[in-house]
Amino acid sequence: MNAMSPTTAQDQIAGRDYLKIAGLWKSYGEFTALKDISLSVGRGEFICFLGPSGCGKTTLLRAIAGLDPQSQGLIIQAGRDISSLPASQRDYGIVFQSYALFPNLTVAKNIAFGLENTRRPRAEIAARVAELLALVGLPDKADKYPAQLSGGQQQRVALARAIAINPGLLLLDEPLSALDAKVRVHLRHEMKELQRKLGVTTIMVTHDQEEALSMADRIVVMNHGVIEQIGTPTEIYRHPASLFVADFIGETNRIPSRFDDGAVRIGLSVLETRVPGLSNGQKVMVVVRPEDILPHARGHEAEARPNHLPVRIVSTEFLGSFWRVHLGSTELGAIPLVANFSMNAMRRFDLAEGSDLTVELPAERVLVFAQEG
Repeated sequence: MNAMSPTTAQDQIAGRDYLKIAGLWKSYGEFTALKDISLSVGRGEFICFLGPSGCGKTTLLRAIAGLDPQSQGLIIQAGRDISSLPASQRDYGIVFQSYALFPNLTVAKNIAFGLENTRRPRAEIAARVAELLALVGLPDKADKYPAQLSGGQQQRVALARAIAINPGLLLLDEPLSALDAKVRVHLRHEMKELQRKLGVTTIMVTHDQEEALSMADRIVVMNHGVIEQIGTPTEIYRHPASLFVADFIGETNRIPSRFDDGAVRIGLSVLETRVPGLSNGQKVMVVVRPEDILPHARGHEAEARPNHLPVRIVSTEFLGSFWRVHLGSTELGAIPLVANFSMNAMRRFDLAEGSDLTVELPAERVLVFAQEG
């Protein structure tokens, strides 16, 4: 699979490619963790490596950092071949999931640690530490120790330490996963704003799709050591390149079907699609996201039109800003269908458990993938 991404609008905005990876492999004995990885990262771009546990995303990050060198392949940073350089000679700052702060050092000393190794004057180091503490919103925590801080505050200190020496590349290894949900949402916004302000090229590893969608300029979706797709959050979500990407990013309904006479047939219903390259009789998997299912009142001509299904509401869940509605249909047999309906739609159509209605699956929102085997 050729995963080398062409120059995109984002690359042009960010400037020339800052980091290039070509033909990178990583093996541990007979196990291959990374297989022929190639990608480019624009200067100032925020990239997320996204995928399930064991997909190779952290292995790729560690190869870039020189902490776990690749078996073969090139890594070019700012025009310099760093493929064989030790970690100490590479230009990056890194933040780990565990924060890795020194418990016996104050916040100020933790942030100053890398600066002191550069033998800068004490006054300059003190000024830089004060600047960074203000930047991450902790100006009054200089004399505190890590154990006296909350998890979110510790992560801010780790971030300040990583950017203290103005690295060309910032690497984030699941930096928010140890925090509770509310703090995580708040901090990811702050981290993104800080990254924009600094303009530092950033790569973040995460298994949290919401985190990647909200923070990244582009997402690299990985699975079993290969890149499945590279694209903007909108491209990844709306135009997944594979069934794996469609399933992994967001929620989906999956309906096994068959492609005949230019359309997908589900029971007596016909689904028009905009997917080229399918042949008659081919087994396919129809994928529709819950929020793309549109409700219509029963008892009108819509039931006989393409992309419309008669259904009954089996159960409902109130989730605050919308209702998650579980649908049953004789057209689908035992296959469940889940839709997300707005509060207004529930009121407008007077929907409740047991209600009959017609749902529309818009052609431009119906994803179809060939079934393997």
